[in-house]
Amino acid sequence: MVRRSAIRFGFAIVVLVGGVRVAAAQSQTTTSPSADPVLAGYLRLYSGDRDGAYRHFETLRAREPENLAFWYGQLFAHESRIDLRPALQTSFEQGIDQLLAKADDRYSRTHADSEALFYLANGYLLRSRYRLDHNKGIWGAARDAAKSKSYSDEYLKQHPEHGDAYLALGLYNYYVDIAPTFIKVLRFILFLPAGSRTEGLKQLERAAREGSLFAPLADDVLSEVYGTFEGRVPDAVRVAERLQQRFPDNPDYRMDLARLYASSAIESFGRAADQYSAILARATSASPEDLRAKYRATLGLSDLRRSQWRLDEAIGLLTPVIDAKIATPDWVTPNFLLRRANYRTLLNDPGAPDDARRVLGDGKMSTFHKAAERQLAAIDDRRRSDEGVVYAELIPGNRLAVEHQWNDAKAAYDRVGASHPGDWQVKYRLAYLDFQRGSYDAAARGLESIVTSGAKIPRWLKAAAMLNLGWTYDIGGRRTEAVKLYKKVVDDYEDQGAAGAARLGLLTPYRPRSTTSS
Repeated sequence: MVRRSAIRFGFAIVVLVGGVRVAAAQSQTTTSPSADPVLAGYLRLYSGDRDGAYRHFETLRAREPENLAFWYGQLFAHESRIDLRPALQTSFEQGIDQLLAKADDRYSRTHADSEALFYLANGYLLRSRYRLDHNKGIWGAARDAAKSKSYSDEYLKQHPEHGDAYLALGLYNYYVDIAPTFIKVLRFILFLPAGSRTEGLKQLERAAREGSLFAPLADDVLSEVYGTFEGRVPDAVRVAERLQQRFPDNPDYRMDLARLYASSAIESFGRAADQYSAILARATSASPEDLRAKYRATLGLSDLRRSQWRLDEAIGLLTPVIDAKIATPDWVTPNFLLRRANYRTLLNDPGAPDDARRVLGDGKMSTFHKAAERQLAAIDDRRRSDEGVVYAELIPGNRLAVEHQWNDAKAAYDRVGASHPGDWQVKYRLAYLDFQRGSYDAAARGLESIVTSGAKIPRWLKAAAMLNLGWTYDIGGRRTEAVKLYKKVVDDYEDQGAAGAARLGLLTPYRPRSTTSS
C-alpha cells in the first residue's frame, strides 16, 4: 500500500524515525528503564504517551540544559505532538536550530566528539522530516537528509559496534534506492548520496536485532518494509504483533497491525476488527490523543467493512460522526464525508454527490476541495454509462467471494451477466474469482481477454486486469512478462489505483495470499 507520492515516501520515510537514535552514544543497551532515564523517556513515547515523554525529557533537561541526549529527546517528543498542536511549530523550529548549532560548535572544536557527531546526524534527519511533513521546503529537507547521511557514515566508522546507529542509515539506503525515478532526479540536482536497498534492509534488521533504545522503531519500519515492499507479509505481521504486545497502549501499533490483518495477503478480518475495537474501547476521553485515535480507528473499521463489501455497515459507521458535525479535529468531518461519498458511489446511490458538494461548499474545508472536485468528476463519468448500475449489482457476489463462498459467488455473477450480456465488469469479476480461489491458469485466460481487447473498457478496469494478470504471471514464474505489465500500468494508467500496486510489483514478485483464517 503506497500512501504518499514516491518522492515524499522516499524522503519522509527515510527521515521518519532516523532522528530518534537519541543518547545511544551514552547509553548502549542493557540498562533498565529505571537505571537509564533516556530509555525511560523513549519507552513512554513508544507507549503512546507523547506529552508524558515530553515532560520527562523537559525535567531531565532542566537539570542539564545543554545535555545533547536530554535536549534531543525533548525535541523529538516535542515534534511528535505537532500534528495535534500546530502552534508548537515555532518553538520546535527554534529548538532544533539551536541544537544543531550547539552540536556543530562542539564537533568543530574536535572531531573526536562522537556524541556531537551523533546528534548532528540525528538532528538533521529530524529537521528534514519536519520540513517535509509541514511543507517547509523540499530542497532544504533534501539537503538536511544528505548532511545526515554524511554524519551517519562518519559516526559508524568510529562506532561500527553500535546497533542503534544503523537505523537512520538503513532508512536512507533502503528508501532512496526503491524510488529511483524520483529520488535519483533529486540526487542528480542536489548531489545526494545513492542508496542500496539490499544494504539498507540489512542495516534495518541489524538495528532491530542489536539496538536497544531504537529497536522498536526499527521493528516498526521493518513491518512496513516487509509488508509493503518485500512481499513478506507474514513476517510483517509477526513483527507488528510483537510491537503491539509490548506496547498495548499505543493505538498506532494497533492500527498498523489491523491494516496488515485486513490486507489482501492475509484477509483476517476478524482479527483486524478486534484491533480497531480495542482502540475504540480505550479512546474514551476528550483529549486530543484519544480523539485522534477514536476517529482514525472508526475510519479504519469503516475501510475494513468496505474491504468485506459490507458497504451499508461501512456507511453506518461514518454517518453518526458526520451528523455530530465534529469541529475538532478539523480533518474529521471532511474525511468522513468524502469516504461516505465514495461508498455511496459504489452502491450507485444518487445522493453520493451531496457529501462531496458539502465539502466543496465549506470554506473551512478548503484543503479538501480538490479531493471533492475529483470525486464529483469521477461520479459524473460513472453516470454517463451503466457502469455504476452493473458495479452495484456485482457487490453481493463480491461479498460472497471474500467469504470464500466460491460457488454462490459465481452464481451471483452469472445472474448479473444474464442481465448484462457481454459486460466487461462481469467478465473481470469471474476471472478475478478464479484468481481468488487459486485457479490461476483460468484466471489468466479470463484476464488476458480483457487486457488484449480493443473494446472500450473503463480505465480502472483495464488497469486492474493488467495488474491482476501480472500477478498470475509472477505466480507462474513468468517474471519478465509480469514486469512488462506492471510497467504498462505505471506508464499508461498512473491516475488509477492499480498504479501503486504495479509499482510494488516492479520491486518484488507477487506472492499468493496467505492461508491465515479470519
